[in-house]
Amino acid sequence: MKLLLTFVPAMMVSTLCFGVFKQTKTVGPADRPAELKLPRFYKESKQYPLVVLLHGRGNSASLTDLYLGLSRNQDQLGYALLLPNGTDRLSDGQKVWNATAECCADNPDSDINDSRYLVGLIEEVKASYSINADQVFVMGHSNGGFMSYRLACDTNGLIKGIVSVAGSTFASADQCLTETPINVLQIHGVDDSIVPYDAEGKDYPAAPDTAQRWADRNQCQQVQENLLAQNLLLLTAEPGSDENGNISIDGNLFELSFKAETDEVIYSQCADDTKVGLWSINGADHAPVFIGRNVIRKALEFVGYQK
Repeated sequence: MKLLLTFVPAMMVSTLCFGVFKQTKTVGPADRPAELKLPRFYKESKQYPLVVLLHGRGNSASLTDLYLGLSRNQDQLGYALLLPNGTDRLSDGQKVWNATAECCADNPDSDINDSRYLVGLIEEVKASYSINADQVFVMGHSNGGFMSYRLACDTNGLIKGIVSVAGSTFASADQCLTETPINVLQIHGVDDSIVPYDAEGKDYPAAPDTAQRWADRNQCQQVQENLLAQNLLLLTAEPGSDENGNISIDGNLFELSFKAETDEVIYSQCADDTKVGLWSINGADHAPVFIGRNVIRKALEFVGYQK
């Protein structure tokens, strides 16, 4: 799999001045700490949702936060934000989650248990800060999307919903052991060249099959398809990398997108009032530029987020 992107357009960086945080904590074990960002006006008398952000292969929590904009949306939406990192298990020393055999470590049989690590972080944050235990969400990009599904499969009742951006799940549905329905949203570029939308030549399921699998697991009774239902992209171009890992740009960074380009499939009437969704972004590759399109708010609300 290609090295995940670490380039972010300068216009993204310029927005950080609107997301200054006054309360940043360190949680987790000493040998593997994680950053917890509390809302600007955090107070113990109020309970807050918790959002866990999982980076992709070869990336980091801070860069993925910069890309997806969880910090930029935090004060407006009012959640606590947990930013853990995977481990340095790649041959080139970059970080990865031990999510599934299909994605993405050089040694998928490693005994590192990232599910246990993440559960420990979530439980620590819930015990130490004013968190609404019924409002815990996980959002991941690429390998982080795989890890989001893995965590959902390995737990029961811990997580209200997950959002996977350009991720997938186990090759076999039997490998997912959870017995609890959960809200799921899969967001995927139809032209994804790193985690292919149709999973051609891969062992993991295609994006539509991933959503269908969770709809079946949640016993959803109704499905609705809406073509060109949303405009999620800010730009028609995306940052990328060439075969040598050098930064490249696919398309014109100055060409804005104003047309609805995203198809929706929504599974509803599911067990425990859950729902499952697939947002298929036509013309998008692996790292769509979402900034300014309220994608974080829309995605979290889809999977049950309540402020």
